Amino acid sequence: MGRMKMNGDYESKLWKVLEKEGLADLSQFHRDGFFEEVPFYSRLADVSFLRDFGQPEADCALLRFGLKFLNALIWYEIPQRPFFAALTVWNNAGDELIVPNLFVCNGDLQEQVGDRLALHSVQAPASKRIDKLLLRLRLLESFQVLEDNTTAPDVTRVFIGYSIPPYPNVVPLHFFAERAPSQGQ
Repeated sequence: MGRMKMNGDYESKLWKVLEKEGLADLSQFHRDGFFEEVPFYSRLADVSFLRDFGQPEADCALLRFGLKFLNALIWYEIPQRPFFAALTVWNNAGDELIVPNLFVCNGDLQEQVGDRLALHSVQAPASKRIDKLLLRLRLLESFQVLEDNTTAPDVTRVFIGYSIPPYPNVVPLHFFAERAPSQGQ
């Protein structure tokens, strides 16, 4: 069998996975008060067609598709209230492929997220890997990568989001960046 070509064919299959997972309706994420982090797929078998790419290319395909989906979500509706959306990838050593998650908070960020999310610059190997994958994609949009290692002990969660959002109420990723007092510690 030949390798699957890295073209748009895999995207239609990934879209079907999103439909199966109940994520294809973008309007649900724009409901006032929506706050959730949901995986793009729940079973490796759902994305088994990506195995033909090999791991680095399959991970790039998942990341590229996830960022296209994030763009579609952001451009779907101009938010009237604060709206934060990003991709997340948890560093689970046993995962054969990355599992992009959609992290969305629509409304009162302080009430929904508060101080529970403190992101910082990329340091962990898993975060550096995602950062390198993002660079390989050569996207024109201004995305940045930050990490969270406080939500779950011993696990790094990588956030990929807008550094320059397209609309005034879209919250940039650096809004959740830790403030710099821990420089000397």
